[in-house]
Amino acid sequence: MNRNEYMAALRRALSALPEEERASALRYYEEYFDDAGPENEQQVISDLGAPEKVAEQILADYRELTAVPHQGAGGASGKPKRRWRGVPPWLLIVLALLAIPVGLPLLGVLVGVIGAIAGILLAAVAIAIVVVVIIPLTLLITGVILCGFSFALWGIPASAVTTLGCGLALFALGVLVTLLMIKLCTLFVPPLFRGFVTIIRWPFDKLRGRTRNHGGGTQ
Repeated sequence: MNRNEYMAALRRALSALPEEERASALRYYEEYFDDAGPENEQQVISDLGAPEKVAEQILADYRELTAVPHQGAGGASGKPKRRWRGVPPWLLIVLALLAIPVGLPLLGVLVGVIGAIAGILLAAVAIAIVVVVIIPLTLLITGVILCGFSFALWGIPASAVTTLGCGLALFALGVLVTLLMIKLCTLFVPPLFRGFVTIIRWPFDKLRGRTRNHGGGTQ
């Protein structure tokens, strides 16, 4: 068997390999023969052994490299151990310690901003309660009281009629204001509530996003 016959047999034995892998393996042995020179051709063939044996080893190595991880007898997954990519953990710890002098004032500012926003929102809620609940309720109660008081003034018909008219007017105004407040609440309260929830959740969402990004650095 000469070099050409050996390489042809090796090519047939490697037919199961993908084209790129087969070409790479054949190129390696072609260069091996070239380095040895024509005068050592038979010695190289003798050292390599049968082409079928060489192909068998190449195929075994290829299957080992491309094998899909599977579960072993103990049920443990064959996945490789996770390795840290990117910044080493010790460097993150050092950076965190160095950031404490800067982070504490920023944390105080953040707490102050959140407190100010919470105070504004509470003031807005208090004003809304006054406008939506207390004013309509006051008009309704005042109207009912004046209507009831007018019956005590029937000895003075003019005063009784005036008081009754004022009571009915206030009661009707209270009903209109109540209906208006209900309509306004239906339109504006849900968006305001969603905005309030968004503001409250914003710092936590930012923190969760940073934690997820840092967690994605490990594989």
